[in-house]
Amino acid sequence: MPQLTDAQLQGLASANLGAGTELNPAWPDPYPDAPCWGFALFGGPGGHAANTPPSIYDQAWVYDAEEEEFVYNPGFVAWVRDTFANPAATAQAQVVADNAVTAANDAAPGSAMAKRAITGALARLCMTLAGLTLSNNNGTTPTRYSIVMASDGYRTWEHWALGLANNVGAPGNAAVQYVQRDAGVNPVNTRSAQVWGHHPILTTVYITGLLDGHIEYLRHAAGWP
Repeated sequence: MPQLTDAQLQGLASANLGAGTELNPAWPDPYPDAPCWGFALFGGPGGHAANTPPSIYDQAWVYDAEEEEFVYNPGFVAWVRDTFANPAATAQAQVVADNAVTAANDAAPGSAMAKRAITGALARLCMTLAGLTLSNNNGTTPTRYSIVMASDGYRTWEHWALGLANNVGAPGNAAVQYVQRDAGVNPVNTRSAQVWGHHPILTTVYITGLLDGHIEYLRHAAGWP
């Protein structure tokens, strides 16, 4: 997977992160209408393919028999296994299955922990199927690159962002800056101080490198050496 050099990370970095710096307006964004996850997970495109968050979450949760409440889909693990033949993805889907009952019962011991397990597993599942490689220990070992998923609840996603090391050679800088798109409304922004949206759940998963699409966007950002 592509890596950024120290010089590239230093060029993109800022000591005073703000709301963000848009890419060079002279560069025609190849995916101007893509959603937030299109850039963060795939380096640009959107769509509703089977390996994208809309499809994955639609498979994980379905309406109950009364069509009043979303509940876990007991066929979710089989769908992931049969659709993708990806053992790592199937393992993440199994985490969702193993915690679904406990998470759904707010009064159950361990319900909060089960909700966190599901949130993390769904984020990792989406990342794995997007072609990203998690760092050691299930993406918990820090690297220079991360994906952040923001949500309002354990069964949803609201926003996705790419995190880059912001303090390479500059330990006084904030450790991380965020590169993100606001659901196809605006161009990709770099140098953001925080994940947009102020959602209560932020799931951070570290990855070993970027995708070619990420590099294509970043090389049009202010500060690229």
